[in-house]
Amino acid sequence: MTQKTKTYHHGNLSAALVAAGIAFLQDHSAEKLSLRAVAEVVGVSRTAPYAHFPDKRSLLLAISSAGFRQLAQSMEARRSADQSHNEQILAFGAAYVQFALDNPNLYRLMLSTMTPSGEDGGGDAAWMELKSEATRPYAILNAEFSQMVSDPARAEALSQGAWGMVHGLASLVGEGLIVAPEGGVEEILRTFMRAQQRR
Repeated sequence: MTQKTKTYHHGNLSAALVAAGIAFLQDHSAEKLSLRAVAEVVGVSRTAPYAHFPDKRSLLLAISSAGFRQLAQSMEARRSADQSHNEQILAFGAAYVQFALDNPNLYRLMLSTMTPSGEDGGGDAAWMELKSEATRPYAILNAEFSQMVSDPARAEALSQGAWGMVHGLASLVGEGLIVAPEGGVEEILRTFMRAQQRR
């Protein structure tokens, strides 16, 4: 259950509200999240959030941006100079899936706030920040593939294939449509990569 924090006194209220929103999503769906709810969690007046977020949409965009930032950090935390490119890509993929499984409501919000291709989301600052943060996890994966193969088009194709796989695996395992083996999602990814290398 989301716990109410002590009354907010100082610091970055905007960041505190985003953090409260992420904490709220541990137990509730994004549909139940509101400016009033995060204000209560942080311990400020119901009107205080409006100084930073004019509406619920702007708060959700900020939370999604923070979510993509955390996802990128989770992937970077699995970086190791001792690993081969294949092992590093595997580690990044496993980190992606695990993040989605550990933060299902946040992950769904992150995906749902991404406007379909061709739309600009209104072009406001919150949307532009989201677009920037949302590219970071993919860029990490693509950079590793680019070091593994010399052809940029090939690296991009491999990145897109791997990106689609981890996204699909996160969705299937998260919705209970498949059960991960004893070795977890990393075993599924490793088996797939080995099969691809034999082709």
